Formats: sequence, C-alpha cells, structure tokens
Amino acid sequence: MQKTAKGLVEYALAQLGLPYWYGTFGQTICKELYDQKKRQYPQRYEWEYTPAAEGKKAHDCVGLYKGYLWCNDPQDGNPVYHKAQDLSANGLRNACKTKGKMATMPEIPGLLVFFDGHVGVYVGNGEVVEARSRRYGVYKSKLAERPWTEWGYAPDIIYEEPEQAETVKTISVDLPVLKKGAKGETVRAMQNLLLAARYEMKSEDGKKEYGADGSFGGATERALKAFQAANGLEADGSCGRKTWTKLLGL
Repeated sequence: MQKTAKGLVEYALAQLGLPYWYGTFGQTICKELYDQKKRQYPQRYEWEYTPAAEGKKAHDCVGLYKGYLWCNDPQDGNPVYHKAQDLSANGLRNACKTKGKMATMPEIPGLLVFFDGHVGVYVGNGEVVEARSRRYGVYKSKLAERPWTEWGYAPDIIYEEPEQAETVKTISVDLPVLKKGAKGETVRAMQNLLLAARYEMKSEDGKKEYGADGSFGGATERALKAFQAANGLEADGSCGRKTWTKLLGL
C-alpha cells in the first residue's frame, strides 16, 4: 500500500487524545504490552499500569510516524514491524533527503517537523500533531507554540507536487521567555540553536564545554549574550521574542 502525505495527516489526526507510551508505534494497550515495555525501558515505565486505557492505541513521538507506516489504517492496533524503518527522531530527521530551517518550510501538510530528539507531523493551517509526552498524549498545537527548528520530507512517504507549495505564512514566534534558571525541552531547543550558530556553552575559564542539557545556567547565559550582541540585540541574557526570531532565522 502506498503511503502518502495525506494519509499521514489523516492517521495523526485520528490519534488525537490517545496515550503516549515510550517505545510504542500504534500497538493496542494491554498489560502484556506494558510489561514488555517496562522490561525494555525500565526508567521510562516507573509508573504503574492501570486498565483505564486498555484497547486504545499508544505511540511515542516517532512512533506516530511508524504507526502510519506499519498499520493498515488509523484504527489498526497491530502494526507490522519493519527494521529498516525503525529510526529514532533524530535518525528520521537525518533520513529526510529534503529538509531545512523553519523559515523555509513549505505549506505542505504531511511534512515532519523536528527539534532535537522529537518529531511532529505538520497537518496544515499552521498546526502540528505530535505524541508529546505522558502528560499530553497525542496533542495538536500551533506550529509557533513549540520550539521546532527544522522540517523535512518524510522518507517512505509520497508527496504530490511539492514544487508548487508556498512557504508557510503562519509562522510567528510565540515561545516562552527563557532566563537563567529555566529548565526543560524548550531550553534544550534554544541551546541547540546556539550550538548550530557556533555559540558554545563554556565555563568562565573556557576550559569546560557544556552540551544541550536543558538547563539554563551561566554557560548558556554567556553564549546567549554573545549571540545577542553579535546580532544587534540587547545582550541581557534573556531569550524573548526578538532573540527567538534571530535564533530561528525568521
């Protein structure tokens, strides 16, 4: 069966409200699946199983894409595993032969959007569906509300006439203001953007380097101030709308 961008959008929308389970890709929830995943990912399954979600499908972020590839239809809860297509979110991003920064994203429903370690499905009208977390499940939000950094044409998906698509006009920066002491995935996305722009996070003496750890400390603040100064922004070490706009290349 051919897998199309339209089909990917329909599949993603059909999963809205369903649970997020790490390492899943559209399987039907049951105690056996929980026990299997707990053995496989013990640190991700420290929560206790309850039968409330039995019979529903479960996905993680990249599992939403795999579920479409491996299931016969949106309700099918018995995906057929294909090793060659079993990629992590970052592996899937790397496998996209055509991709770019968010400012260049064409208006094509079914494109994938990424930030480090995470992927969502662009469904059109400036909206994204993603298997976001245990708290949110499969969730739809505005493209500008999340720290997406790149887009890509999904491998194994057929896109119709992409050359005629216009660039998305609905991108605007509506991300949280980040300051020293902040933590989480949005901080990690900001750090990855700084690293991509060649602003490394180092200790004051310059001897120790820090990666994108999701924690906004002194090293991140220094890198951010250097980026702001170099881009004509107030170097206050706070990542607000103007700084996000520069980081995202909008």
